[in-house]
Amino acid sequence: MKFINMTPHEVVVRKPDGEEVKISPSGRTLRLREVDQVLEDANGNPITVDGIPVVHRVLLPPEELPEEFNDPDAVVIVSLPALMGLVALREAGSIRPLCWIVAPDTGTGAIRDERGQIVGTTRFITM
Repeated sequence: MKFINMTPHEVVVRKPDGEEVKISPSGRTLRLREVDQVLEDANGNPITVDGIPVVHRVLLPPEELPEEFNDPDAVVIVSLPALMGLVALREAGSIRPLCWIVAPDTGTGAIRDERGQIVGTTRFITM
């Protein structure tokens, strides 16, 4: 398996034996296209919460899926929002990746420094 980091940051993973694996960014960041739809009430007025506008965001597949998505030996690392969007697109039949798509676990698997900043993870998330 080969890692392809499509986030803009180095990903540091600490294995159970303590070894750290550092995965450099590939130079390409995978982002989904976003379309925001203004929500309106029955009178056609934009919906707000305490005066703050609320929109409905729709995620669309990227213009072009990276060629790495066709590589069954690849593990493509993306952000958690990108992973969630890609899973929804896969389930809708819009994309059919052959690779593993994962995101760093920045929740319960996160490794934090003394200031609380995330400096690594202990695992990946997939859906």
